[in-house]
Amino acid sequence: MSHLVITIVGDDRPGIVESLSAAVADHGGNWLSSSMSNLAGQFAGIIAVAVEGAQRDELAAAIEALPGLHVHSVHGSHDVDGDLPLATIEAVGVDQPGIVRGLTGLLREAGVNLLEFASWTEPAPNSGDLLFRAMAEFVLAPDLDLETLEGRLGAFAEEMAVEIELELDSEAD
Repeated sequence: MSHLVITIVGDDRPGIVESLSAAVADHGGNWLSSSMSNLAGQFAGIIAVAVEGAQRDELAAAIEALPGLHVHSVHGSHDVDGDLPLATIEAVGVDQPGIVRGLTGLLREAGVNLLEFASWTEPAPNSGDLLFRAMAEFVLAPDLDLETLEGRLGAFAEEMAVEIELELDSEAD
């Protein structure tokens, strides 16, 4: 089996995910993981599938032929080493420019390779102010200086007036 990673963007409408899943199933593929959202009226998604090598290009062509969607597919290489412990960071604060750039820059400087990053805004329960929320998941590489990372996260949280919680996988404790 080979892996195919497919990104899709197009005007949101009912049935997009069903059309994608039908194409994967019709080509003997296995839908491994996905992330999909409505962003400003656009359907935006990314899918990882496993498919026999002989069907890979046909599956990519079938998805690219779906009407009204902009599709890009690439051949995947391998999965992340599941033996290393994971960590997550959750951040919340009043929405303001620079939170994503600062947080992801800090993680890059620490040598962190993100496995997942999600962010969104929502009204605060009492004030109605717009809250920014983010969640990041990453592997705790053996050479990661956790104490330094925690210190930098604390300083960034204070500077940007956000709350940041770092949670380690129970195997990392």
